[in-house]
Amino acid sequence: MLQICVALLAGAYALQLFTSLPPAGLLVVVLAVAAFCISIRRLRFAGCVLSGFCVAWHASANLLDDRLPDDLQDSTVEITGRIAGFPEERGESLRFVLKTSDGDRLPSRVRLAWYDFDVQPAIGETWQLKVRLRRPRGFANPVGFDYEQWLFRQGIGATGYVVQHPGNQLLEEVPVATFAVLRRALANRISSVTGDNHAAAVLLAITVGARHRISQQQWEQYAITGTSHLMAISGLHIGLAAGGAFLLFWIGLAPFCRWANLRDRAALMAAFVAVVYAAVSGFAVPAQRAMLMALLVMAASRMRRPTEPETVLAAAAMVVFLTEPVAILSPGFKLSFAAVAILLWSARQRRFTVPGHYGFGRQFLEGMKRLPPLQLTLLFGLLPMTALIFGRVAWLAPLVNLLVLPVFNLLTVPTALLGLLLDGPLRTLGDSLLRVSWLSVRGMLWLIGAVAGWQPARIDIATASPLLIPVVLLAALWAMLPPGWPGRKVAWIAGLCAVLLRPAGAPPGCLDLTVLDVGQGQAMVLRTSRRNLVVDTGPAFRSGGDTGQLVLAPYLRTLGIDRLDLLLVSHGDLDHAGGVASLARSTDIKQVVTGDYLDRLPGPQLRCRRGQAWLWDGVQFAILHPAYAAEGSKNDGSCVVEATVGSHRLLLSGDIESAAENELLVSSSLSPVNLVVVPHHGSRTSSGAHFVQQLHPEVAIVSAGFDNRWGFPDTEVVRRWQSAGAKVLTTATSGAIGYRLCARTGLRALGEYRVDVRRYWHDTAGQ
Repeated sequence: MLQICVALLAGAYALQLFTSLPPAGLLVVVLAVAAFCISIRRLRFAGCVLSGFCVAWHASANLLDDRLPDDLQDSTVEITGRIAGFPEERGESLRFVLKTSDGDRLPSRVRLAWYDFDVQPAIGETWQLKVRLRRPRGFANPVGFDYEQWLFRQGIGATGYVVQHPGNQLLEEVPVATFAVLRRALANRISSVTGDNHAAAVLLAITVGARHRISQQQWEQYAITGTSHLMAISGLHIGLAAGGAFLLFWIGLAPFCRWANLRDRAALMAAFVAVVYAAVSGFAVPAQRAMLMALLVMAASRMRRPTEPETVLAAAAMVVFLTEPVAILSPGFKLSFAAVAILLWSARQRRFTVPGHYGFGRQFLEGMKRLPPLQLTLLFGLLPMTALIFGRVAWLAPLVNLLVLPVFNLLTVPTALLGLLLDGPLRTLGDSLLRVSWLSVRGMLWLIGAVAGWQPARIDIATASPLLIPVVLLAALWAMLPPGWPGRKVAWIAGLCAVLLRPAGAPPGCLDLTVLDVGQGQAMVLRTSRRNLVVDTGPAFRSGGDTGQLVLAPYLRTLGIDRLDLLLVSHGDLDHAGGVASLARSTDIKQVVTGDYLDRLPGPQLRCRRGQAWLWDGVQFAILHPAYAAEGSKNDGSCVVEATVGSHRLLLSGDIESAAENELLVSSSLSPVNLVVVPHHGSRTSSGAHFVQQLHPEVAIVSAGFDNRWGFPDTEVVRRWQSAGAKVLTTATSGAIGYRLCARTGLRALGEYRVDVRRYWHDTAGQ
């Protein structure tokens, strides 16, 4: 069973390396080869690998076929569907997933935002809405959240927003006999008892799987302290519910069924509770894993057949994969199954057993004594995944979990679940138990907040270092080896090396430029051998987020940068300065230079003026514009920065328009450059013919959003730059764009992220 599971998953993960799915006609051929290999004993493993590949291939092809057709891109349509999950309110928007019922032309699931909403839809309701849809698309940067992959594995074939229209209406309330009704009723009861606060948000998450009220700040604290796994219904919760049901049923029936087989009956009740709890949670992957393992163990017990834990884990992984193949892409699948596998391996190597003659108290103490080494084993064993997926290590997680887990397991979850079960005549008692659970969560959140607020608690991993993978694998390897193995106790050294590793800056005499993909806006990172500069921070959104938090800060952490020598904001428009506050909260900034005063940015700000210059590691920076306070257009007051390396130059032009371009030409400030970031996102009000000819660049980069409503970059502007000999690139189709400018070798491309790291689920429109 274990070998079959490994083979299936190996084949499925092999598909994830493809930039596009193979032709559909090859599927039958590969399936035939897989069947042939399975029929031969020596080739059976290879046959299972091919089978896993085909299963993932077929499921992925179906999901891609369910995406919005190209001819409906940016179309406004009327759509009818049922609300799936709890709508999430963020900033000025309400976001939810709609399961559609409008035939073959529209995807079966779409994710919508509703701005200026006057009514709030609820889970399970059926609505008729007028919406504007587009194909799934997200930012493409070297690090950060892969939004397109998330949409893909959620089966979401389109995104969009609700258009204000009198035809938007509720068609049907939630049907009475559905889990949606149960989840909503339980959530409403918890809210009525505990109110709307952080502790109540956690209580909703661990009881009905409703995480829509947990704020981004809370998630950040949980990530720093390694307690995120507690805030969603996982194997721990399912196990506690099933185990509690087993004990309660056994104790409750013992006086009345003296001659019956209580163990089997209690096991059936525990299995039923595990299934119901997983269903109420929305069948998240960790919950599925725990539910399946519980069912398999109870079935084996019922049939009186001994079963190895590894076999049970492998069987659960196979069932999850075969029923939902794309689930293997989720961090929850990888971390959940990996954590259980590590614990099982560790228990086998260390032979954790308790002599049968020990009483309950002694057994409990022996179990508590095992928690510290198990927590450390999880820390090091999961280090490769947590470092590569999240770019951080929660080094205080063992300590925090040792303090929190006993309270959580023995008080929080039991009282919460029992409180929800007690209804009707016992509702008062049930509400009291919910308050007890809520108070315990408040205590845990106080501890988590205190630890997360301690600056050394947060350790970011520089995932851009090429040495990171072998180092973190070494730490995991030594942590997993049996006791007594030479060097096993020094695994912490490899972990420390992973923390201290920092990618080198640009080579001496060179300057690295990365124009990040921030949609319709602009954000750039420049690095010399020892200094770091950020120019602009991208837009802010009505949902409350911004690209300073979503793109810039994660990218800087990838490079191991926790301090900026200079932040330069070309001007105050929201698409250039929207992320300044978030960036300032996450990164130490030594100096700030701005084209406009930014009231949301604390600390002193120096206004940029022509003549300002500085020298970093052989790279000369100079402000070419403005010469004075801009009148009229704020765009023409943008800071224009020139960087010179030897005889080579690049120009960052902000949002200047024709008036500022003419001023630069008249003042003779411009020289030919190797690379230019095109003014004003390629607007037709910029990039005049004389300006373009004077710069005569090799490369012209446009920072613009895909299919933006202004039509940037303008076709005539692109043609003008191309006529001047420039290779025109845009972040809308290339993603993040990197170049290196050196005194000796000139300009060299470092990559176009959407092109270089594309996978089959990424949208290829425009390429």
